[in-house]
Amino acid sequence: MIRDLVKGAPVSLEPSDICIIGAGAAGIVLAIELGRQGKRVTLLEGGGPEVEQDSQDPYRSEIAGLNHNGVHIGRFRSNGGSTTRWGGQILELDELDFEHRPWIAGSGWPIAKQHLRPFYQRAIELAGLSQATLDDTRVWQEIGLPVPEFPEFETFFSRWCPETNFARLHGKTLEENQQITVWLHANALSPVLEGQRICGVRCKTLTGVEHTFYADQFVWCMGGIESSRFFLQPELAAMPWHRSGLLGRHFQDHIIASAARIEPINASRFHAAFDNVFSRGYKYQPKIRLDRSQQEKHGTLNVAGLIFFNSDSDIVGGEIKATAKKLLRGRGKEISRQELLHMFRNSPLLARQSWRYTFAHRAYVPHDARIELGIHCEQPPEGASSITLAETRDQLGMLRTRIDWHVSDLEIASIRTCVDLAAQSLQKIANVIPDPDLIHPDRFRAKCGDGYHHMGGMRMSVSPDKGVVDLDLKLHGIENGYICSAAVFPTSGFSNPTHTVLALSVRLADHLSQ
Repeated sequence: MIRDLVKGAPVSLEPSDICIIGAGAAGIVLAIELGRQGKRVTLLEGGGPEVEQDSQDPYRSEIAGLNHNGVHIGRFRSNGGSTTRWGGQILELDELDFEHRPWIAGSGWPIAKQHLRPFYQRAIELAGLSQATLDDTRVWQEIGLPVPEFPEFETFFSRWCPETNFARLHGKTLEENQQITVWLHANALSPVLEGQRICGVRCKTLTGVEHTFYADQFVWCMGGIESSRFFLQPELAAMPWHRSGLLGRHFQDHIIASAARIEPINASRFHAAFDNVFSRGYKYQPKIRLDRSQQEKHGTLNVAGLIFFNSDSDIVGGEIKATAKKLLRGRGKEISRQELLHMFRNSPLLARQSWRYTFAHRAYVPHDARIELGIHCEQPPEGASSITLAETRDQLGMLRTRIDWHVSDLEIASIRTCVDLAAQSLQKIANVIPDPDLIHPDRFRAKCGDGYHHMGGMRMSVSPDKGVVDLDLKLHGIENGYICSAAVFPTSGFSNPTHTVLALSVRLADHLSQ
């Protein structure tokens, strides 16, 4: 059932079993899993059914360090959260990301990857990928090609969700499941505490309607940045989660950079290895990662490479693909007359895309495409980046976020090592020409972008002096308050964080149900 706080507060004050704050990927998956297990769930969302300009205001932040795009254009306050705008890429963290690496200070999680394996599997279903091929070798077999092999690197695929918007993917369940009530425009202001227990959460709409929601358990699924901002508010300064001094510290994002130009020598082998794969209705993106021995040998962070194909026809190609997808998924009512005309005017390009997709099971790459080696690199677990509070307040009266984002020489060195080794490993099929600024850290730092992957700031830890939440994601020192977002990641690897957040959501649902 979906309701709107703007239209009136609930009459009953009866507490639910679990109150979830934030209806993004984590909140929706957690609510569905808890509803399946018979729990009465209240799911609070600060935005509306779609992205609204007014609802985005609390995300307006100050930037103190390097430019950080994701703080403003990578977060969306609406039913579905950032899944209403993301690409839908799913990828597990590496085994190595959970381990302590002697050459990386502060690395490792307090749990091993094996503890998340069954939850990763259940998260696949909840992401709409239950019929996708999960074994990389089998994907290559499905398209009749051998697994590409490159010295010093491992090849792998990321997978892409067919339906990226979780509010749409799980819309029927959210509307019809009597165990779940979604409240829109319910902006959380503060917890109501009784000693070490949370009994309620105060909410307010931008129109001034206020209400306190009560529950036995509370879970904040507000995203990697907003989670820290909420608990950093000055009226909560004496709370137990502040004792470690780590709240908001060691913020991490993924460095994304175009680090080299590529000129294929053997075009057929190059495209066979790196063009996106489409098999049985699912998209798979080939990538390479620096193997464990090379990371240890060169003292690098975890880093991976992918191929960027850039063409003057990309915008047109993307537009007609988007229209075609709506038609194939039975969403023709969403297509405007202008979109249809645009698609038919560019029918030759659509025909080339369709032929490549249907018969080769690969993405179409225009002949004029500029080819670049893109890099995804993790940031140090104990880096200098941080989330603090600005002095200005949003429309709801909460202090705004201040992001101080840094890229250290270690990230630049890791990227440079990856590019140098890629030039050696790919030499039989392509020339890899490194960006000349890679040998000048300050110059290349200015070319590094953030991946809109907001992690860290509320680190998971065994003891309260080492982090903010425990191994069950419960706030240290609080009996019934939990955090489920990438803010709890101790280390971030290079993988897109959403799949790991979903796995943590499923794991937390089981814990709360017990």
